[in-house]
Amino acid sequence: MKKNYIFTLLITLCLTGVSFGQVLLDENFDFGATAGDLTTLSSGAWVNHSGSTAVLYSPTGLSMTDYPSSAVGGAASVSPSNSEDVNSVFAVQSSGNIYGSALVSLSSVGNGNYFIHFKDSGNNFRARVGAKDDGNGGVLFGIGAKSSTLDYGSSSFSLNTTYLLVFSYNIDSGVANLYVLTSVVAAEPSTAEATQTGDGGTTVLSIGIRQSGGIPAALIDGVRAATNWSDLMANSTASVKNNAIAGFSTYPNPITNNTFTLTSASNEEKSVMIFNLLGKKVLDTRFSGTKSEINVAAINAGIYILKVTEAGKTATKKLVIK
Repeated sequence: MKKNYIFTLLITLCLTGVSFGQVLLDENFDFGATAGDLTTLSSGAWVNHSGSTAVLYSPTGLSMTDYPSSAVGGAASVSPSNSEDVNSVFAVQSSGNIYGSALVSLSSVGNGNYFIHFKDSGNNFRARVGAKDDGNGGVLFGIGAKSSTLDYGSSSFSLNTTYLLVFSYNIDSGVANLYVLTSVVAAEPSTAEATQTGDGGTTVLSIGIRQSGGIPAALIDGVRAATNWSDLMANSTASVKNNAIAGFSTYPNPITNNTFTLTSASNEEKSVMIFNLLGKKVLDTRFSGTKSEINVAAINAGIYILKVTEAGKTATKKLVIK
């Protein structure tokens, strides 16, 4: 089975010579106005790693004032009745802290299980975030550094309310922390809602969304990852305009027959480059005119970054080659 990899916008911007800090993943779930299978509608941004009953896409999203990935697009929808687990990959992290965040709203909660987490290179789950009924109709949130046995906080939270969950994992020490916020805060709180210590010495390369018995029924939106708190809460890199080239488009995407078409509104010469996950250039060509077919038969299946430059303007886009 071919593996798909998702590039973060950070890598894209680095390829264009712009640096915006260590924002590794910025997911708004902006996949249209029709509900459906998340992996299908995201065109490879989220991929299956286990199970079969789909994580769904809801066109209704969540929002929180001042949170960067907010009020854009829809959300992922998870249910304890479904079984599929999915993940979205970012640049591999092998040391230090990594932070993840998501807006969540729980419509029901069960006896406790984890539903969002980091995933390491050995297919182990780190900083597993879960929720359970507090016995009085409220919600307790908890975290497991590596184990599926979670340590829960003592604060009771409400159903049908949007919270910002921030979960961190120290790759060296194995310490995982969970914060449950009702508003964006600029600095990491001094006390976590829940914490647990596992083993370190691994790598982290994706955020996963999990479905299984015991998880809450929930909407999950605004999923982000960064190497520090301030970047996690900073203005979204997604606000940077990629399509500065007038009339820029590519099709089809995914590419299934070794070629894709690139268009723009101008006859100016265009530089066309494709990069792999490690930033290695795998294609470099030029053409003039408003339309050209680009041959990618020599490039392996996977997800790549397309960079097009025309008259000093640059457009970047994820390409899926099958």
